[in-house]
Amino acid sequence: MAVSAANAQQKDSFALQVFTEAYASLIPNRPFNNKRPAFHYNYTKANNTGINLALARIHYSNNMFRTNFGMMAGDYPTANLADEASWTRNFYEANAGFKLLKHRELWVDAGLMPSHLGIETAIGRDNITATRSIVADNSPYYETGVRFSYKPSDKWYMALLATTGWQNITIPGGVNGAGWGMQLTYTPSTKFIINHSSFIGEALVNERSGTRIYFNHYAALALSNRSNLTLGWDIGFQENPLNVNQTFIWNGFIGLYQYQLKPGKWNVGLRYERFIDNNNVLFGTASTIPANFNLHHTSVNIDWKPVNGLMLRAEANYKDSPNPLFYKGNRLTHNQFAAFFIVSYNFQYSKKR
Repeated sequence: MAVSAANAQQKDSFALQVFTEAYASLIPNRPFNNKRPAFHYNYTKANNTGINLALARIHYSNNMFRTNFGMMAGDYPTANLADEASWTRNFYEANAGFKLLKHRELWVDAGLMPSHLGIETAIGRDNITATRSIVADNSPYYETGVRFSYKPSDKWYMALLATTGWQNITIPGGVNGAGWGMQLTYTPSTKFIINHSSFIGEALVNERSGTRIYFNHYAALALSNRSNLTLGWDIGFQENPLNVNQTFIWNGFIGLYQYQLKPGKWNVGLRYERFIDNNNVLFGTASTIPANFNLHHTSVNIDWKPVNGLMLRAEANYKDSPNPLFYKGNRLTHNQFAAFFIVSYNFQYSKKR
């Protein structure tokens, strides 16, 4: 992407990105509250239209300095930043970095940054599928803190982080201490990438703080000039705040496949996801989501890029659970079908000297 903090930049590089994404959703179950399930933080309206994300970002860098700043609005920040202080909820990123060694890609960045965890981002057009996975929506999209990163070659990238916690801009009440992160990415060729990211720190469960350890793994492989496969597995461990001798475990597996029907114009995406959180760590017993969260998630989408910057996406997805998780009217049921039509436009301007 033109706006990026993670990659090495050339001399005096400036970039501007303006992105907007509108959607319409159809859910035949017709949930009484006209919302998608509470474990989704994107495209949150049911049987309605909305702006999921409207974003403006700027980037500047030279050989020894880089900075990024972005503001946003829409359903995604409304849902995903609802627990943040009100003055922070429209910030997408705000960070600056300094190169520590003139002839080495060793950087320190500080501020609000995209998360080092996960395959997917909040910017829809950058993802294989039109909507986000359960794993992505329930792990950090952003983090605040300090990152030390080093890229010794085109094959390796590594980073160490100190953050304000599990997807926090400000430290929430009841949480003591910082969060710590690590990322290691290996790219042996242009056709293959493998990544390991991790987090350890305090996080809330039912408004009580306990130690959380989280691992995110994924590998992406280009099967041919037109197709690619991505596999990911996330697993989390959470200390029970009421019993430090008890540890809760949740995990999610995801498989993503993309085929280019016509390179640069038409794509097809497939997804299968399995997510298990038997102790309801991520949602809490006070939510409408019952304990023993357990589901299968499948989807298919087709994407069309008629002109530069414009992207139209249609997706059908189906979720099924042995436990009733989805509203059908005002009662809970075991499955839900949903369809989405998404239109996005991305404008980018860049200048280098």
